[in-house]
Amino acid sequence: MPSGSTSFTPEQASASVQREAKQLSKIIIVGEYQDGDLFIRSSRMTCAEALWLIKRAEYYTLNPDDD
Repeated sequence: MPSGSTSFTPEQASASVQREAKQLSKIIIVGEYQDGDLFIRSSRMTCAEALWLIKRAEYYTLNPDDD
């Protein structure tokens, strides 16, 4: 699984998603406005599926060497 970038701007990250979009089956985008409010978008999935995907991302973040 590729890692995230610590130097991408929001525009660069968005462009990266666009390049991969056809290969993805599900997607969640979480951003933060400058005032601290959340921006959330997802493809068709239930709340349970979204949470499962977020938890997988959390595990990967905490355990990057476990593939």
